Amino acid sequence: MSNLSKNSRVFFGILLLGLSLFLVVFVGYAQTLKSYQHQTREAILAQAEVAKLNIEQILSSGVPLHDIAGLQALLSPIADTDPSVVDLRLTSGETELYRYTNTVIEGNLITIPLNNKFSRAGSLDILLSDAPIKEKVDASFLTLLWAMVILLSLFIWSVTLNQSGSRYLKSFSVIFLTMTMLVVILVTVLLKQSLENKADSMANLIGHRLAPVLQADIDPSLVGGMDQMLADFIRSNKEVASLSVFVDEQVIARSEDNQHSQVLSQLAEYESEDEKGNVIHIAFHPEVLLGQLLKVLKSFAILFGGCAFVCFAFVKLLSKEATAESQSNDDVLDKIKPLLLMTVLMEALMAPILPQFIEQVALGAGYSDASASVFFSLYFLGFTLTLLPASKVAEYADNRRVLLGGICLAALGSLAIFASDHIAVLLSARFISGVGQAAVFIAVQQYILSYSNQRNKTQATGIIVFCFNAGFIAGAAFGALLADMLGVHGIFALSAAIGFGMFLFAQWLPALVSTSNVQRPDSKTAMVKNAAKELARDSARYLRQASFLRTLLLVGIPAKMLLTGVVFFAVPLLMADQGISKESVGQVLMTYAIVVLFVNGKVTPMIDKKGGAKLSLGVGSFVTASALLLLGWGLEQEAMSLTVLVTTLAMMLLGLSHGLINAPVVTQIVSSVPTAEEAKAAATYRFLERFGHVTGAMLIGFMITSFSVSLSFTLLAGFFILAGIVFFLTGSARADSETMSEVQS
Repeated sequence: MSNLSKNSRVFFGILLLGLSLFLVVFVGYAQTLKSYQHQTREAILAQAEVAKLNIEQILSSGVPLHDIAGLQALLSPIADTDPSVVDLRLTSGETELYRYTNTVIEGNLITIPLNNKFSRAGSLDILLSDAPIKEKVDASFLTLLWAMVILLSLFIWSVTLNQSGSRYLKSFSVIFLTMTMLVVILVTVLLKQSLENKADSMANLIGHRLAPVLQADIDPSLVGGMDQMLADFIRSNKEVASLSVFVDEQVIARSEDNQHSQVLSQLAEYESEDEKGNVIHIAFHPEVLLGQLLKVLKSFAILFGGCAFVCFAFVKLLSKEATAESQSNDDVLDKIKPLLLMTVLMEALMAPILPQFIEQVALGAGYSDASASVFFSLYFLGFTLTLLPASKVAEYADNRRVLLGGICLAALGSLAIFASDHIAVLLSARFISGVGQAAVFIAVQQYILSYSNQRNKTQATGIIVFCFNAGFIAGAAFGALLADMLGVHGIFALSAAIGFGMFLFAQWLPALVSTSNVQRPDSKTAMVKNAAKELARDSARYLRQASFLRTLLLVGIPAKMLLTGVVFFAVPLLMADQGISKESVGQVLMTYAIVVLFVNGKVTPMIDKKGGAKLSLGVGSFVTASALLLLGWGLEQEAMSLTVLVTTLAMMLLGLSHGLINAPVVTQIVSSVPTAEEAKAAATYRFLERFGHVTGAMLIGFMITSFSVSLSFTLLAGFFILAGIVFFLTGSARADSETMSEVQS
């Protein structure tokens, strides 16, 4: 291997590992900042809720808000005990009754209404600043940046000593996992600190409220309502199990959560002691705190899974030993795999946010809700219309140029949406992105067919299935986790940046011109017309075959309609309409792709070995129906946690059904045609089933705007039950073969 080749591998490895570690740190930072802010805001709102209860008790007795005494003593501890609170204001109508500071400060405003028995009497405005939290999280993650530099240095040292392929793979794996563990540990520590800060803030506030007893040495028996005040704190903080106040080691006030067991609360206790030895004891429900921690760790686990798909696809290039032939067949396929995965990831990044973004732009331009589904389908229309001309161009042109052109168009579509929210730009961009992704798909397919042989043909054809699902999993994970940090337009910019990176990466591929005796057409228009006529003839011929038509109409097209209409469009849109976070939306979408990837890998070898594609397709239809029924019920639940849980289970069932359908459906198509016709029959079927892609979002969008969500999915489930029964009970392989013979004759 030349020094240039060695150095390029080292540089590429450093770049890949550096980007991977930075992504882990960046998303870890975003998640930690979000969790810390959430905990702090909860603590402040809990304090404000207690103040609200005290004020409304007085208001309910008939005392006007402006006549209440001691407002400063009641409200100022909220700001004194938490640096995130920069201002407080109490108003009644247009009159300002209390203001913590007169300084003009920018921040996030929270307004809490104050009501008497009959109407709203005023409001409490709290101005929050994220600067103190950000400074603390920044200081903690600065240490991780230094750790990242050290780990990169260790990687360089390791691969410099030994540049074998196995050394690259082992070094990358160890350092990536080490960084992952460091981030998880830091997040866990910071989350624990945020909870301790919440407890400390709560203890300080209780200390302010009980200052006459704790500081002025007033007899506790002369002060009433202390237990009730602690009960109000517990009511506002669900994770608190009990509160106790000790003076001279004697309990003067105590309250506990009687709705939950106190057995485990001894495992999570916190005490705050003042200069006089008075103690405020707080016990938490460990299961509540553990649930919050697991929620954060779940996001990290999903992120790390997405990173693993992306990184190890690229690391395969670094783990290959040098060969005399720099562009060997396996080497080209190993380059195609990460390239296709990343181009799929470009589109999947937008999956958790795109349906609602299109709907917002459409409504802003004066269009109805139903139009959003039509606009959403433009991507799939562009994809479908490009497949035929792109496949014909690939027969005589350099496929690398087709690939580069497709990547440029896909990236241009994302960049256009980043630059402008105009409806015309959005529609054009989505159509162009579809055209670009179709060109990439055709070019990649040509590379796979040209550089695979009998030894690795099965693995080579599995690249497309793996890359589509792995790219969708990783893209949905990154898009969901980064959406809050980067914003919607930041996601579009990131998608375009990935496209630019893949454009550079594709330069590494060899030129590929078909070696078949295909004459270059004199007119490209004539070429496309001739190809369209040929496709029309093939379609008409195969559609006269009962098995082909039955499989297409009862299984293939409906499955693709659900993919675009339900998975890509309806589920993200309906979950967003309920206020469910982008994180949860992305995680729900990921479960679908994970199950498809797993089931497809298990089912395909079984069908190749034992047959039974028809049984698999029939079972897939019935599983689809059960998934739709569960999905329709789950998306109408009021509790967001229940909606997420049920929708996740439904998407897993839908992934199972599509895993039973995606590969076996082609086996079913080619099983009733002669061997010489298999390739043409499969290609014709793949084109015709794209009509399901194009019409899926429009049909589902029309149904959910015309009927209720549950009724829409129930009607769809009824269709799939009927289709499964008809498909399973009608036709036979022998009859279909006889029909095909008649069609050919």
